[in-house]
Amino acid sequence: LSTLFNIAMSLPVAEDAAVTLVDSIPIIRELDPNLAGMQSKTDLQEFLVGGLDVSVVGESSILEFRFSSADPRISLMCVGALRDAFVEYQIHERKNPHAVAYYKEQSDIVQAQIDSLLGLRGEILGENGYSSLSDELRYQSGQLADSESQLYKAQVNRMSLEAQYEVLSSYLDGDPRDFPMGQEESRSHTLVYWRNMVSKYEDQLNSTLTVHTEESIPARRRREMLDEALERLRKEEHAYVQSLAVQLESIRGRERSLQEQIAELRGKNSKGPEVYQRVSLVDVQIESLRGLLDDLQGKLGEVRLSEMADERVSPVAALTDPELTMIISGGKTVVYFVMIVFLSIALGIVIAFVFDSMDHRIYGPDDVETSLKLPVFASISKAD
Repeated sequence: LSTLFNIAMSLPVAEDAAVTLVDSIPIIRELDPNLAGMQSKTDLQEFLVGGLDVSVVGESSILEFRFSSADPRISLMCVGALRDAFVEYQIHERKNPHAVAYYKEQSDIVQAQIDSLLGLRGEILGENGYSSLSDELRYQSGQLADSESQLYKAQVNRMSLEAQYEVLSSYLDGDPRDFPMGQEESRSHTLVYWRNMVSKYEDQLNSTLTVHTEESIPARRRREMLDEALERLRKEEHAYVQSLAVQLESIRGRERSLQEQIAELRGKNSKGPEVYQRVSLVDVQIESLRGLLDDLQGKLGEVRLSEMADERVSPVAALTDPELTMIISGGKTVVYFVMIVFLSIALGIVIAFVFDSMDHRIYGPDDVETSLKLPVFASISKAD
Protein backbone atom coordinates (compact mmCIF):
# COMPACT_ATOMS: atom_id res chain seq x y z
CA LEU A 1 0.00 0.00 0.00
CA SER A 2 2.86 2.38 0.73
CA THR A 3 4.21 1.69 -2.76
CA LEU A 4 0.87 2.58 -4.29
CA PHE A 5 0.75 5.71 -2.14
CA ASN A 6 4.16 6.84 -3.41
CA ILE A 7 3.13 6.10 -7.01
CA ALA A 8 -0.05 8.17 -6.59
CA MET A 9 2.02 11.17 -5.41
CA SER A 10 4.75 10.68 -8.03
CA LEU A 11 5.69 13.01 -10.87
CA PRO A 12 4.95 10.44 -13.65
CA VAL A 13 1.30 10.33 -12.53
CA ALA A 14 1.16 14.14 -12.50
CA GLU A 15 2.76 14.23 -15.96
CA ASP A 16 0.18 11.83 -17.40
CA ALA A 17 -2.65 13.85 -15.82
CA ALA A 18 -1.14 17.08 -17.22
CA VAL A 19 -1.07 15.54 -20.72
CA THR A 20 -4.78 14.75 -20.35
CA LEU A 21 -5.69 18.27 -19.16
CA VAL A 22 -3.28 20.34 -21.28
CA ASP A 23 -6.09 21.27 -23.69
CA SER A 24 -8.15 22.54 -20.73
CA ILE A 25 -5.61 25.18 -19.60
CA PRO A 26 -7.64 28.07 -21.12
CA ILE A 27 -10.75 26.86 -19.30
CA ILE A 28 -8.85 26.55 -16.00
CA ARG A 29 -7.49 30.10 -16.37
CA GLU A 30 -10.99 31.36 -17.09
CA LEU A 31 -12.48 29.60 -14.04
CA ASP A 32 -9.77 30.87 -11.65
CA PRO A 33 -8.25 34.32 -12.42
CA ASN A 34 -5.42 33.56 -9.95
CA LEU A 35 -4.13 30.97 -12.44
CA ALA A 36 -3.69 33.47 -15.26
CA GLY A 37 0.03 32.72 -15.29
CA MET A 38 -0.49 29.07 -16.21
CA GLN A 39 0.76 28.71 -19.78
CA SER A 40 2.40 25.31 -20.31
CA LYS A 41 2.10 21.67 -19.37
CA THR A 42 4.88 22.17 -16.80
CA ASP A 43 2.85 24.88 -15.03
CA LEU A 44 -0.19 22.62 -15.05
CA GLN A 45 1.90 19.73 -13.65
CA GLU A 46 3.13 21.90 -10.75
CA PHE A 47 -0.43 23.00 -10.07
CA LEU A 48 -1.60 19.37 -9.98
CA VAL A 49 1.16 18.31 -7.61
CA GLY A 50 0.50 21.29 -5.33
CA GLY A 51 -3.22 20.65 -4.94
CA LEU A 52 -3.16 16.85 -4.68
CA ASP A 53 -3.67 15.08 -1.37
CA VAL A 54 -3.70 11.26 -1.16
CA SER A 55 -4.50 9.41 2.05
CA VAL A 56 -5.42 5.93 3.21
CA VAL A 57 -9.06 5.48 4.27
CA GLY A 58 -8.99 4.13 7.82
CA GLU A 59 -7.38 0.71 8.16
CA SER A 60 -8.39 -0.34 4.63
CA SER A 61 -6.39 -0.64 1.43
CA ILE A 62 -8.33 2.19 -0.19
CA LEU A 63 -6.57 5.34 -1.35
CA GLU A 64 -8.58 8.55 -1.29
CA PHE A 65 -7.62 11.23 -3.80
CA ARG A 66 -8.39 14.87 -2.90
CA PHE A 67 -7.70 18.03 -4.84
CA SER A 68 -8.36 21.53 -3.51
CA SER A 69 -8.88 24.59 -5.68
CA ALA A 70 -10.89 27.81 -5.74
CA ASP A 71 -13.37 26.50 -8.30
CA PRO A 72 -15.18 23.15 -7.85
CA ARG A 73 -15.09 22.38 -11.56
CA ILE A 74 -11.31 22.65 -11.56
CA SER A 75 -11.18 20.26 -8.60
CA LEU A 76 -13.37 17.72 -10.38
CA MET A 77 -11.28 17.85 -13.56
CA CYS A 78 -7.96 17.59 -11.73
CA VAL A 79 -8.86 14.85 -9.25
CA GLY A 80 -10.47 12.77 -12.03
CA ALA A 81 -7.41 13.15 -14.28
CA LEU A 82 -4.99 12.31 -11.43
CA ARG A 83 -6.97 9.27 -10.38
CA ASP A 84 -7.23 7.95 -13.97
CA ALA A 85 -3.52 8.64 -14.57
CA PHE A 86 -2.64 6.67 -11.43
CA VAL A 87 -4.75 3.68 -12.51
CA GLU A 88 -3.36 3.83 -16.06
CA TYR A 89 0.21 4.03 -14.82
CA GLN A 90 -0.25 1.17 -12.37
CA ILE A 91 -1.81 -1.11 -15.02
CA HIS A 92 0.23 -0.29 -18.12
CA GLU A 93 3.41 1.71 -17.56
CA ARG A 94 5.09 -0.86 -15.33
CA LYS A 95 4.59 -3.68 -17.83
CA ASN A 96 6.55 -4.78 -20.85
CA PRO A 97 5.41 -2.22 -23.45
CA HIS A 98 6.94 -4.09 -26.39
CA ALA A 99 5.12 -7.33 -25.59
CA VAL A 100 1.85 -5.45 -25.06
CA ALA A 101 2.26 -3.66 -28.40
CA TYR A 102 3.11 -6.93 -30.18
CA TYR A 103 0.12 -8.89 -28.92
CA LYS A 104 -2.20 -5.94 -29.46
CA GLU A 105 -0.98 -5.58 -33.05
CA GLN A 106 -1.45 -9.30 -33.70
CA SER A 107 -4.93 -9.19 -32.18
CA ASP A 108 -5.86 -6.26 -34.43
CA ILE A 109 -4.58 -8.12 -37.52
CA VAL A 110 -6.58 -11.25 -36.69
CA GLN A 111 -9.68 -9.17 -35.93
CA ALA A 112 -9.32 -7.43 -39.31
CA GLN A 113 -9.13 -10.84 -41.04
CA ILE A 114 -12.26 -11.99 -39.22
CA ASP A 115 -14.10 -8.82 -40.25
CA SER A 116 -13.00 -9.34 -43.87
CA LEU A 117 -14.27 -12.94 -43.87
CA LEU A 118 -17.55 -11.86 -42.31
CA GLY A 119 -17.92 -9.33 -45.12
CA LEU A 120 -17.19 -12.03 -47.71
CA ARG A 121 -19.76 -14.30 -46.06
CA GLY A 122 -22.36 -11.54 -46.27
CA GLU A 123 -21.57 -10.95 -49.95
CA ILE A 124 -22.02 -14.66 -50.76
CA LEU A 125 -25.39 -14.73 -49.02
CA GLY A 126 -26.50 -11.44 -50.56
CA GLU A 127 -25.62 -12.51 -54.10
CA ASN A 128 -27.84 -15.56 -53.77
CA GLY A 129 -30.69 -13.88 -51.91
CA TYR A 130 -30.04 -15.32 -48.44
CA SER A 131 -29.76 -13.67 -45.07
CA SER A 132 -29.64 -16.66 -42.72
CA LEU A 133 -28.59 -19.68 -44.75
CA SER A 134 -29.58 -22.63 -42.54
CA ASP A 135 -32.88 -21.09 -41.42
CA GLU A 136 -33.89 -20.03 -44.93
CA LEU A 137 -32.95 -23.39 -46.48
CA ARG A 138 -35.06 -25.13 -43.86
CA TYR A 139 -37.91 -22.67 -44.42
CA GLN A 140 -37.73 -22.91 -48.21
CA SER A 141 -37.74 -26.72 -48.10
CA GLY A 142 -40.88 -26.65 -45.98
CA GLN A 143 -42.42 -23.96 -48.16
CA LEU A 144 -41.69 -26.01 -51.31
CA ALA A 145 -43.34 -29.10 -49.82
CA ASP A 146 -46.35 -27.05 -48.75
CA SER A 147 -46.64 -25.42 -52.20
CA GLU A 148 -46.47 -28.81 -53.91
CA SER A 149 -49.21 -30.13 -51.62
CA GLN A 150 -51.39 -27.10 -52.42
CA LEU A 151 -50.70 -27.57 -56.13
CA TYR A 152 -51.80 -31.20 -55.93
CA LYS A 153 -55.06 -30.19 -54.20
CA ALA A 154 -55.64 -27.45 -56.78
CA GLN A 155 -55.11 -29.91 -59.62
CA VAL A 156 -57.56 -32.39 -58.09
CA ASN A 157 -60.15 -29.62 -57.62
CA ARG A 158 -59.59 -28.40 -61.18
CA MET A 159 -60.05 -31.83 -62.73
CA SER A 160 -63.19 -32.42 -60.67
CA LEU A 161 -64.66 -29.06 -61.72
CA GLU A 162 -63.69 -29.63 -65.38
CA ALA A 163 -65.49 -32.95 -65.42
CA GLN A 164 -68.52 -31.46 -63.71
CA TYR A 165 -68.52 -28.46 -66.06
CA GLU A 166 -68.38 -30.65 -69.17
CA VAL A 167 -71.20 -32.89 -67.96
CA LEU A 168 -73.50 -30.06 -66.94
CA SER A 169 -72.77 -28.00 -70.08
CA SER A 170 -74.03 -30.89 -72.23
CA TYR A 171 -77.47 -30.65 -70.56
CA LEU A 172 -77.96 -26.93 -71.17
CA ASP A 173 -79.33 -27.39 -74.73
CA GLY A 174 -81.84 -30.07 -73.68
CA ASP A 175 -84.87 -30.10 -71.48
CA PRO A 176 -84.18 -28.11 -68.25
CA ARG A 177 -85.93 -30.85 -66.31
CA ASP A 178 -83.21 -33.32 -67.30
CA PHE A 179 -80.46 -31.17 -65.72
CA PRO A 180 -78.64 -33.26 -63.02
CA MET A 181 -79.29 -31.93 -59.56
CA GLY A 182 -76.50 -33.83 -57.82
CA GLN A 183 -76.59 -35.95 -54.71
CA GLU A 184 -79.36 -34.92 -52.34
CA GLU A 185 -80.00 -31.96 -54.63
CA SER A 186 -76.88 -30.18 -53.37
CA ARG A 187 -76.82 -27.66 -56.24
CA SER A 188 -77.79 -24.03 -55.99
CA HIS A 189 -80.77 -23.39 -53.70
CA THR A 190 -82.38 -21.19 -56.37
CA LEU A 191 -81.93 -23.95 -58.92
CA VAL A 192 -83.60 -26.44 -56.62
CA TYR A 193 -86.42 -24.00 -55.92
CA TRP A 194 -87.32 -23.55 -59.61
CA ARG A 195 -86.98 -27.27 -60.20
CA ASN A 196 -89.59 -27.80 -57.50
CA MET A 197 -91.78 -25.08 -59.00
CA VAL A 198 -91.68 -26.80 -62.42
CA SER A 199 -92.75 -30.07 -60.79
CA LYS A 200 -95.52 -28.26 -58.96
CA TYR A 201 -96.84 -26.57 -62.14
CA GLU A 202 -96.67 -29.88 -64.03
CA ASP A 203 -98.75 -31.55 -61.36
CA GLN A 204 -101.26 -28.70 -61.45
CA LEU A 205 -101.46 -28.86 -65.25
CA ASN A 206 -102.04 -32.60 -65.25
CA SER A 207 -104.69 -32.18 -62.58
CA THR A 208 -106.39 -29.46 -64.65
CA LEU A 209 -106.33 -31.60 -67.82
CA THR A 210 -108.29 -34.29 -66.02
CA VAL A 211 -111.17 -31.86 -65.78
CA HIS A 212 -110.64 -29.46 -68.69
CA THR A 213 -109.49 -29.74 -72.27
CA GLU A 214 -106.12 -28.65 -73.67
CA GLU A 215 -107.63 -25.46 -75.12
CA SER A 216 -109.49 -24.44 -72.00
CA ILE A 217 -108.54 -21.24 -70.22
CA PRO A 218 -107.44 -22.95 -66.97
CA ALA A 219 -105.29 -25.41 -68.92
CA ARG A 220 -103.69 -22.62 -70.96
CA ARG A 221 -103.02 -20.61 -67.80
CA ARG A 222 -101.34 -23.58 -66.13
CA ARG A 223 -99.27 -24.20 -69.24
CA GLU A 224 -98.09 -20.57 -69.35
CA MET A 225 -97.01 -20.79 -65.69
CA LEU A 226 -95.21 -24.04 -66.47
CA ASP A 227 -93.41 -22.48 -69.45
CA GLU A 228 -92.34 -19.46 -67.35
CA ALA A 229 -91.01 -21.78 -64.65
CA LEU A 230 -89.14 -23.83 -67.26
CA GLU A 231 -87.58 -20.68 -68.70
CA ARG A 232 -86.54 -19.48 -65.29
CA LEU A 233 -85.15 -22.94 -64.50
CA ARG A 234 -83.15 -22.87 -67.75
CA LYS A 235 -81.67 -19.46 -66.83
CA GLU A 236 -80.71 -20.65 -63.36
CA GLU A 237 -79.04 -23.70 -64.90
CA HIS A 238 -77.02 -21.49 -67.25
CA ALA A 239 -76.06 -19.22 -64.32
CA TYR A 240 -75.00 -22.20 -62.25
CA VAL A 241 -72.83 -23.58 -65.05
CA GLN A 242 -71.34 -20.09 -65.55
CA SER A 243 -70.44 -19.96 -61.85
CA LEU A 244 -68.65 -23.27 -62.28
CA ALA A 245 -66.71 -21.73 -65.17
CA VAL A 246 -65.66 -18.81 -62.93
CA GLN A 247 -64.57 -21.21 -60.18
CA LEU A 248 -62.69 -23.28 -62.71
CA GLU A 249 -60.82 -20.23 -64.02
CA SER A 250 -59.95 -19.17 -60.48
CA ILE A 251 -58.55 -22.60 -59.66
CA ARG A 252 -56.57 -22.60 -62.91
CA GLY A 253 -55.09 -19.22 -62.00
CA ARG A 254 -54.12 -20.47 -58.53
CA GLU A 255 -52.61 -23.55 -60.11
CA ARG A 256 -50.49 -21.43 -62.45
CA SER A 257 -49.40 -19.24 -59.52
CA LEU A 258 -48.38 -22.28 -57.48
CA GLN A 259 -46.48 -23.71 -60.42
CA GLU A 260 -44.53 -20.46 -60.83
CA GLN A 261 -43.84 -20.33 -57.07
CA ILE A 262 -42.63 -23.93 -57.06
CA ALA A 263 -40.38 -23.27 -60.06
CA GLU A 264 -38.88 -20.24 -58.29
CA LEU A 265 -38.32 -22.17 -55.05
CA ARG A 266 -36.74 -25.08 -56.89
CA GLY A 267 -34.44 -22.69 -58.74
CA LYS A 268 -33.43 -21.02 -55.49
CA ASN A 269 -32.98 -24.32 -53.68
CA SER A 270 -30.76 -25.58 -56.47
CA LYS A 271 -28.22 -22.92 -55.42
CA GLY A 272 -28.43 -23.99 -51.79
CA PRO A 273 -25.76 -26.75 -51.78
CA GLU A 274 -23.18 -24.55 -53.53
CA VAL A 275 -23.88 -21.56 -51.29
CA TYR A 276 -23.83 -23.79 -48.21
CA GLN A 277 -20.45 -25.21 -49.21
CA ARG A 278 -18.91 -21.76 -49.81
CA VAL A 279 -20.32 -20.34 -46.58
CA SER A 280 -19.19 -23.40 -44.61
CA LEU A 281 -15.60 -22.94 -45.81
CA VAL A 282 -15.68 -19.30 -44.74
CA ASP A 283 -17.20 -20.27 -41.38
CA VAL A 284 -14.37 -22.75 -40.75
CA GLN A 285 -11.80 -20.01 -41.38
CA ILE A 286 -13.66 -17.58 -39.14
CA GLU A 287 -13.90 -20.14 -36.35
CA SER A 288 -10.18 -20.90 -36.61
CA LEU A 289 -9.28 -17.20 -36.49
CA ARG A 290 -11.57 -16.64 -33.51
CA GLY A 291 -9.71 -19.37 -31.63
CA LEU A 292 -6.42 -17.68 -32.50
CA LEU A 293 -7.85 -14.31 -31.40
CA ASP A 294 -8.87 -15.78 -28.04
CA ASP A 295 -5.33 -17.07 -27.52
CA LEU A 296 -3.79 -13.72 -28.45
CA GLN A 297 -6.12 -11.82 -26.15
CA GLY A 298 -5.29 -14.24 -23.34
CA LYS A 299 -1.56 -13.62 -23.90
CA LEU A 300 -2.19 -9.88 -24.05
CA GLY A 301 -3.97 -10.05 -20.71
CA GLU A 302 -1.11 -12.01 -19.17
CA VAL A 303 1.48 -9.53 -20.42
CA ARG A 304 -0.50 -6.60 -19.11
CA LEU A 305 -0.80 -8.22 -15.69
CA SER A 306 2.81 -9.34 -15.44
CA GLU A 307 5.04 -7.00 -13.41
CA MET A 308 8.50 -8.35 -12.74
CA ALA A 309 9.85 -11.82 -13.49
CA ASP A 310 8.15 -13.39 -10.47
CA GLU A 311 5.67 -10.73 -9.34
CA ARG A 312 2.06 -9.98 -10.10
CA VAL A 313 0.40 -6.61 -9.74
CA SER A 314 -2.61 -6.42 -7.47
CA PRO A 315 -5.70 -5.23 -9.34
CA VAL A 316 -6.29 -1.49 -9.02
CA ALA A 317 -9.68 -0.02 -9.79
CA ALA A 318 -11.57 3.22 -9.21
CA LEU A 319 -14.30 2.63 -6.63
CA THR A 320 -16.25 5.89 -6.92
CA ASP A 321 -16.52 8.90 -9.19
CA PRO A 322 -15.12 12.24 -8.02
CA GLU A 323 -17.48 14.28 -5.86
CA LEU A 324 -17.38 17.77 -4.39
CA THR A 325 -16.74 18.55 -0.70
CA MET A 326 -16.99 22.26 0.02
CA ILE A 327 -14.65 23.76 2.66
CA ILE A 328 -14.47 27.25 4.13
CA SER A 329 -11.92 29.45 2.40
CA GLY A 330 -8.82 29.99 4.54
CA GLY A 331 -8.44 26.45 5.79
CA LYS A 332 -8.34 25.22 9.38
CA THR A 333 -7.07 28.52 10.87
CA VAL A 334 -10.25 30.37 9.87
CA VAL A 335 -12.41 27.55 11.22
CA TYR A 336 -10.60 27.57 14.56
CA PHE A 337 -10.86 31.37 14.81
CA VAL A 338 -14.60 31.30 14.19
CA MET A 339 -15.05 28.57 16.80
CA ILE A 340 -13.05 30.56 19.40
CA VAL A 341 -15.17 33.67 18.79
CA PHE A 342 -18.44 31.79 19.33
CA LEU A 343 -17.10 30.05 22.44
CA SER A 344 -15.90 33.37 23.89
CA ILE A 345 -19.29 35.01 23.39
CA ALA A 346 -21.09 32.08 25.00
CA LEU A 347 -18.67 32.04 27.96
CA GLY A 348 -19.08 35.79 28.49
CA ILE A 349 -22.87 35.46 28.61
CA VAL A 350 -22.66 32.66 31.17
CA ILE A 351 -20.22 34.65 33.41
CA ALA A 352 -22.50 37.73 33.26
CA PHE A 353 -25.48 35.70 34.49
CA VAL A 354 -23.36 34.18 37.30
CA PHE A 355 -22.11 37.55 38.60
CA ASP A 356 -25.58 39.04 38.40
CA SER A 357 -27.01 36.23 40.51
CA MET A 358 -24.27 36.80 43.18
CA ASP A 359 -24.89 40.59 43.51
CA HIS A 360 -27.35 41.27 46.44
CA ARG A 361 -27.12 45.13 46.50
CA ILE A 362 -30.24 47.30 46.08
CA TYR A 363 -30.29 49.63 43.13
CA GLY A 364 -33.89 50.78 42.94
CA PRO A 365 -37.43 50.58 44.41
CA ASP A 366 -38.08 47.34 42.59
CA ASP A 367 -35.17 45.70 44.40
CA VAL A 368 -36.66 46.79 47.81
CA GLU A 369 -40.08 45.37 47.04
CA THR A 370 -38.53 42.17 45.68
CA SER A 371 -36.06 41.61 48.54
CA LEU A 372 -38.01 42.98 51.63
CA LYS A 373 -41.52 42.23 50.43
CA LEU A 374 -42.58 45.81 51.52
CA PRO A 375 -44.37 48.45 49.48
CA VAL A 376 -42.44 51.60 48.50
CA PHE A 377 -44.48 54.80 48.65
CA ALA A 378 -41.74 57.30 47.72
CA SER A 379 -38.04 57.55 47.01
CA ILE A 380 -35.38 60.32 47.27
CA SER A 381 -32.59 60.44 44.72
CA LYS A 382 -29.12 61.98 45.18
CA ALA A 383 -30.20 65.02 43.20
CA ASP A 384 -33.03 65.73 45.72
